Amino acid sequence: MDSSPTPPSPSRSPVPLNPRQLTSPQQIGTQLALLTKRQAELSLSLNALVADREDIDDSLEHLTILGQHVERLVQEVDGGSRSTHGQPRGLGFQPNGHDMYEEEDEGLVERVRKVWETSERVGGKVRRLDVEVGRVKESVDIVSEVIDLKNSLVTLSLAIAKEDWESASRACRRAMSVRKQVIDGNFAGNVVPTSQYPLPPSQTLQELRDTLLQTFRREFDAAVTRKDQPGVSRFFRLWPAIGAEEEGLEVYGNFVVDLVKARNPTTGKASSPLYYLTSLTNLLESIAHIIDQHQPVVDKYYGPGRMVAVVGRLVGESDRVVRNLVEGWEEERRVGRLIGDTKSSSFLLLSNPSLFPPLFPSLLPSNANPITLATLANSTTSALPNLSSASHLLQSYTHGGRKSTPTQAPSSASSQAGGQQEHEQEGPDPRDVDKVLGELVALGGRWALFRRFIWSRIADEDEDESEKNGEKKEEKGELPEKKPYEVQMGILEQSGSQRAIENLLKVYYEPLEFWFLRMSIEKAHKIDTPDLTTQPHLSSILDDTFYLLKLVLSRLLSCGSLSTLKNMRRKVTEVLERDYTDAIRRKMDNVHSLAGGDRTERERREKDQREAFSIYLNDLDVSADYMERLVDETLQRIPQVFIEPEIVSVKDELEGFKDIGNRFKSVCKTGLEQLFNQLTRPRLRPILDDAYRDINYLLDDDAFQEAEEMDLVRKRFVKSWDSLILGYRGSFTEHNFQAFFSLAVEVLVRHWEKMILSMRFTELGAIRYERDIRSVANYLSAQTSFGGAREKFTRLQQIGTILNLDAEEDPQEFYSNSGVPWRISKVEYDSILEQRQ
Repeated sequence: MDSSPTPPSPSRSPVPLNPRQLTSPQQIGTQLALLTKRQAELSLSLNALVADREDIDDSLEHLTILGQHVERLVQEVDGGSRSTHGQPRGLGFQPNGHDMYEEEDEGLVERVRKVWETSERVGGKVRRLDVEVGRVKESVDIVSEVIDLKNSLVTLSLAIAKEDWESASRACRRAMSVRKQVIDGNFAGNVVPTSQYPLPPSQTLQELRDTLLQTFRREFDAAVTRKDQPGVSRFFRLWPAIGAEEEGLEVYGNFVVDLVKARNPTTGKASSPLYYLTSLTNLLESIAHIIDQHQPVVDKYYGPGRMVAVVGRLVGESDRVVRNLVEGWEEERRVGRLIGDTKSSSFLLLSNPSLFPPLFPSLLPSNANPITLATLANSTTSALPNLSSASHLLQSYTHGGRKSTPTQAPSSASSQAGGQQEHEQEGPDPRDVDKVLGELVALGGRWALFRRFIWSRIADEDEDESEKNGEKKEEKGELPEKKPYEVQMGILEQSGSQRAIENLLKVYYEPLEFWFLRMSIEKAHKIDTPDLTTQPHLSSILDDTFYLLKLVLSRLLSCGSLSTLKNMRRKVTEVLERDYTDAIRRKMDNVHSLAGGDRTERERREKDQREAFSIYLNDLDVSADYMERLVDETLQRIPQVFIEPEIVSVKDELEGFKDIGNRFKSVCKTGLEQLFNQLTRPRLRPILDDAYRDINYLLDDDAFQEAEEMDLVRKRFVKSWDSLILGYRGSFTEHNFQAFFSLAVEVLVRHWEKMILSMRFTELGAIRYERDIRSVANYLSAQTSFGGAREKFTRLQQIGTILNLDAEEDPQEFYSNSGVPWRISKVEYDSILEQRQ
């Protein structure tokens, strides 16, 4: 059943043609109208066919009901009995093609089949028609683009003739927007060429564009020569309009490089301390000024991130200037001679621990060579002018804001000299080295400041783009590429200027700073004097060394070089461990090496030995605190010098300096134990012997009453303990005294336990013992603010608890179920029970 209308006669309607035979826009329009009309007719026919949907649905519903009824009958018949061979014995109504349907249903099936065939036939025609419509539309688009291409080329040529460069740029942009396959197609090749431009469209467009590029370059250069700022801006904006961003940025790069070259030269003589620093500063400031002013314009017309090409040209110009500056600086400052002189330094004092001057005259060996000592003392500190003010500059680091007295080493050195001839200082003049170091740090700092400026401009632009690219890579399971700013910063990091500054720091700054630190620490050892007016007692080497260390870290950070920081951290750590920590340890070893003399001299020497040892221990303890606070203070300056991607690495390097603090603590702990073992441990047992002189715990009522009144154990102990231990309170730091006090209490308690375990107790004696222990523990706890003394008496107190058990209480039950966290083993518990009478 075909309800489509009869096609109109050829006399009333145009004849359908093959789309490939269409040669004019009129034919295309006629065929498109014809196809649209045909599509409408087919749509009407299909709608009429589908309109009879109600009858079809009724028939399908009836057919479904019949099928269900037949299936039910088949199940009733075939399910009742089965043959022995498994073959059904029903009426033969099993599904088999159309056999299950009756004749009256076959007509409905046939009707449905015809409807399906008709639908397929009509749908196929519609799909073919859609394809033809798509081809016609594509042809119309091609014709439109070709017409636009031709008009754009005509407009472009006229605008060039009139020197209307803005109109020419717009026309060129429109022509370039046409698809390449259309420009190179046969249709455009037949329609676009004219008698004036007979070449193919692609060649014509390229020639006209080249004409624009040459004109823009010529007019831009002319405007630059005339210093015509509006003209420069006008032609600078035209390059992106014709897709010539690279050409425009190249010309613009030449322009800004000429601006840098034309800057005013640095005035002054090369011998001036600020000549080279001023030259580098002027260069980098002029480049930064250009970037700051011109980047918004480049971003506006050329797109974000395109300024990096211009930065590359500017950095190339800086490479030439920086290379000349570095060569001139090396020659003018004669730094090669300084490096050679530093290598000749022997550091006699640091390499010979026996030459360290003692803190007190009584510790001076009797056979000491006065010329040698005078030589050490007469190496004047004028080469290190800042040492005299070190204590004042480090007041912020001292406990409680205490002030160290200025060192008196120069005067004492003069008295020891005795008119002897001064020893000639080996190596270069430290003042010359200090000047060169300051200049190197300033040069490196200027370049670091320029790097941070460039990074801030590049990172801000590329942050969002890099995040998007990173997310896409993660979704695809790929490794994220380098961030855009990392790629663009490569222009700066791989530049000749960067290499020149890094080489300057590596070749000259690192060895000179290393020598300066060692030399300064050696000077500090030479003039090391004690300060007994403050508590705790310290020596001048502490403040002098950490003033120098603060100066070195400040200069090191100001260089702004991560590689230099890594190298110098290892070197500074080596110097501090070898020339400061180990040197103090060797000084402590030399303190007790003297012996002999009469009684008065020996007592004086022992007092000074103890004082000197305590001062060295305090120096180490405070050094650990200084080191930690100095690093924390330095960490706050990192964002002011380094770019953000380097901050984590810089923090890791600076945190590495805290390991030196651990070294200070370790040596201090070892020295404290050495002092305790030599001077204090042997005198702890006599304290107990004196406290328990004529004392026992086999007490009756009268003896108990007398012991309560006399309280001899506590009184004797307090007197002896104070004379032995409390003398260290004023000379030790709080941390050292805490450690020393804990060592003393721990050893005292062990001796006390051994003494008690050898004694016998009556019931009253056990009570008296427990009161003695409690009174001593309370006294020791009251002597300190850090606690811990009472805990060390736990075993002695538990012994008192055991000795004072009631007679009716089961000792074994008490040990097991009393809930006391016993520090005493079961064997010790049973032994203590046997001590009772």
